[in-house]
Formats: sequence, structure tokens, C-alpha cells
Amino acid sequence: MSSVKFQQQRVGLLHFPGLVHFIVVLVVTGVEILGLTGWLQLLNGTPLSTVLGLFYFPQIEQARTALGLNVFAGVFLGMFLLVEHVIAQMDQTGRRVSGRQFVEIFGFSTLEVVVWGVWLFLIPLNGLVAFLFFLGSLFVEHQITDNVKKGQPFLHFARLGSRLATGLLIFTVFEVVGGVLWLALSSAIPLAIGSTIEHYIARNVGQIRE
Repeated sequence: MSSVKFQQQRVGLLHFPGLVHFIVVLVVTGVEILGLTGWLQLLNGTPLSTVLGLFYFPQIEQARTALGLNVFAGVFLGMFLLVEHVIAQMDQTGRRVSGRQFVEIFGFSTLEVVVWGVWLFLIPLNGLVAFLFFLGSLFVEHQITDNVKKGQPFLHFARLGSRLATGLLIFTVFEVVGGVLWLALSSAIPLAIGSTIEHYIARNVGQIRE
């Protein structure tokens, strides 16, 4: 049984978690935005020196050559998502991440990299299929993320129509819409807004146990 303690009161999806937790929401949002925008820049051929800035060193070009552009960009995004998810996990539980949790976080962070990559690949082929894939697969990834926070089985799924499932769907929609508008408008602003709302609601959803 998980040692994580959850509040017994009903927490609304827009409940303000407190200033410190809200700052964490902004931090994890910033990490995700940096990862996604850098990932897309790499895929679009932007020089590594431009994407990495002060963190660039010539030897990293060898890694990009060895891995190939797509894999290298995926690893780049995965590192940011891993950091984001570890921070969010610790903020939600108030504890350090255990070895098992780290493996689980690594797993769903990798899954999210694949989701973003496949979505980007599907867009020019069929926009509707791309959107539905993006929505459905991110919902599953968000469910897994919530499970790990609560110490539940990795592939446990919330009951359809429950407050938990509704909350997961709502913040997934915000991330999906933010991502779509990001590419459609060539602006990171919708992505940042959608991601902030996503992480804000996700923290409250993490308080719901059904």
C-alpha cells in the first residue's frame, strides 16, 4: 500500500494549491516549454549552438551525428521531460523519488517523447488522425503519471465519468489545444498557456483518489 497521504476533502480542479506549489507549477511548465521548443528547433535544422546557447560545446555535435537528428532531438526532449516529471512528483508527494518511481517516471517520460514525435509525424498525413492520436495517447500518459504519483499500478485507469477521469481529460485537452495552436500560429504563447493550465489542474487531480 502506498505511503503517500492524500487529503480527504474534495479538491476542486481550480483550487489554488498555495504560493510555493504554484511556483513549482510555473517551474515545471518552463522546463517543458524549453524542452519542446528546443526539440522542434532541432528537428527544423536550427544549429545546436543556437538551441543550447551557453550550454553548447563542440563535442555534442558528435552525439548528434552518432544518434541521428530525430533520436538526438528525442533524447533532448526526454531529458527535459524527465526533469519536469521528477520535480512534479516530489512536489505532489513531498518525498524524494525512489528508485522504482524513477524507473516509472523514465518510462512515461519516454512514452511522452514518442507521443509528441508520432503526433508531429502524423500531422501532414492526416490532421484529424493526428489530433485524435495526440489526445488519446496523452490522456493515457497523464493517467500513468497520476498513478505513479499515487503509488497505484502503472496501468490503472480511472472509472469513466469519475471526477478523476474528468479532470485528466480536461487538462489533457488544454495541453493538446496548446500544442496544436503552437504549431498553427508558430508561437510558444499558446503552448505556455496550455501547459500552465495543464500542470495547475494536474496537481489538483493528484489530490483526488477514487
